[in-house]
Amino acid sequence: MPHTVNTGFVDVFRPETIVCNLPSRTRDDALAALLRLLEEETPGRDPQVMLDELIAREALAPTVVYPGIAVPHLRLEGLSRLLVAVGTSVPGIPFNGDAQHPVHAIFLVLTPKSMPDAYLQFLAGLSKKMIALKDVRLIAGCPSPDELCAMLTSGKDDFPPFVSAMHMMAHNPATLLESDHLGTAIDLFCERRLYDIPVVDEQGDVRGVVSLEDLLQISLPEHLLWMHDLTPIIQFEPFADLLRKDRTMRLADFMREEYISVPPDVPAIQLAKIFLMEKTRQILVMEGRHLAGVVNLHSFISKLFWA
Repeated sequence: MPHTVNTGFVDVFRPETIVCNLPSRTRDDALAALLRLLEEETPGRDPQVMLDELIAREALAPTVVYPGIAVPHLRLEGLSRLLVAVGTSVPGIPFNGDAQHPVHAIFLVLTPKSMPDAYLQFLAGLSKKMIALKDVRLIAGCPSPDELCAMLTSGKDDFPPFVSAMHMMAHNPATLLESDHLGTAIDLFCERRLYDIPVVDEQGDVRGVVSLEDLLQISLPEHLLWMHDLTPIIQFEPFADLLRKDRTMRLADFMREEYISVPPDVPAIQLAKIFLMEKTRQILVMEGRHLAGVVNLHSFISKLFWA
């Protein structure tokens, strides 16, 4: 871990930046209360401006990363180290209008803008803490900041030494079965607005991938692509023919068996090189033949530069 980043949870979790049982009943009031806890360590910054930015970011990318837990985040110029304020709520606080699934613990994270990996390393470490604790109610029910601080700093204290593919990937990506039909793929592409979808077998092992370009490829045979002018085909006849077969043509008949993959522990910087060199939009993260997750270019850029 770079020496400029906090080395563990003992460094970031402190009783003076923890509020047990937040009196706030709204997301915005809770965020404002947590920002006030970090006011002395963010001199010269307007709390209202930071709050407005947090709210705007929530509208674009909600930060409820685990059930009952939100981890809102800001990157700030001139900050020397990662800062965290924690607030809990036994009854829960509706986040982003979802009253059915309230948030019971909020970890507000401020990181230096010059450290793009700091938030991701914190998030990875927090994930291990949450798995060990098993239930967010153990956090929400702590009676005092000292006890909550002790709970959060118990056990192994280090953040992951570097951000890897497992920290950048989507853990439950959309997939298709090789036995699925073309129509199923079309539905998923359109409903989820995807560009590339892994194809797996019944055991979750990767068999190939299918992309939007593949749909065009099977619609326009190669001999048509050699034609300079396709204007005589004004009624999209090749596409109409394909749609007539959308419930009989199996993905196994036209999916691509070549794909780009990495193991979960490969450093995330390697993903950046692969995206550039291979001109791909998607990298599969695999444990042997099994699909562990997917890193999409858009998500990668968002987490690296904006998350």
